[in-house]
Amino acid sequence: MRPGGVSPRLTLGSLAMRAAMVLPLAGGAFAMRGAGRPGLAALLGVAALALAIGRRLGNGARLALACGIAALGLACWAWPGAMALLARLLPVLGDLMLAVHFGATLRRGREPLITRYTRYDPGTLLAECAGYTRRLTLLWTCLFLALAPVHTALLLGLPPVGTPVDSLTILGITGGLMLVLFLGEHVIRTLRFPQFGPATPARTLRAILSATLARHV
Repeated sequence: MRPGGVSPRLTLGSLAMRAAMVLPLAGGAFAMRGAGRPGLAALLGVAALALAIGRRLGNGARLALACGIAALGLACWAWPGAMALLARLLPVLGDLMLAVHFGATLRRGREPLITRYTRYDPGTLLAECAGYTRRLTLLWTCLFLALAPVHTALLLGLPPVGTPVDSLTILGITGGLMLVLFLGEHVIRTLRFPQFGPATPARTLRAILSATLARHV
C-alpha cells in the first residue's frame, strides 16, 4: 500500500482508465481524417486533447472546456472548411499542449518536470543533477515550441515547403526524431553522471510511471 491507503493497483487502474478514454478518441480522429470527415476528426481530436489536460483543471475551467467542445461540434456542420483546417492542424495543437506541459513546471516555485521524474529514479542524487534536469525540461519545452510553426508550415504547404505534407508522414518523421533525441540523451546522461550507473530508457520509464502514480495517491 502507498501513503494514504491507496494501492498501486488502484492507481494503475485509474491511469489505465484515463488512457482507455483518450486513445479511442485519438484513434477516431485519425480514422475520420482518413475517411474524409475532417469536421468529426477535428472534434474527436480536440476532445482527446481536452480529456488529457482536463484532469489538471478546476471545475470552472472544465465547464468552459466542455462548452468549447460543444460549440466546436456545432461548427462542424456550419463551417466545414474551417473544421477541415483545424483537423489538419491537430498535430500543432499537440505540440503546444506538450510545450505547456513541460514549460509550466519551469515557473518560479515549481519543480521542473524532468527533475520530478528523476526524484523517483533510485540511485540518483537529485542535488547533483538538478541543474541538468531543469535544462533538459527547458530543452523539451523549446523543442515543442519550435515544432509548432514547422508543423504548421508543413501541414499547410506554406513557403518554402510549397505542397502540404500528410499529417501521418509528419508524425512518423517527428516521432523518429524524438526517439533519437530521447535515446541520445540517455547516452549523454550516462557520460555526464557515471556515478549514477547506466541511464536506460527502461529506468527512465519506471521513474516516470512512479512519479505519475505518486501524483494520484
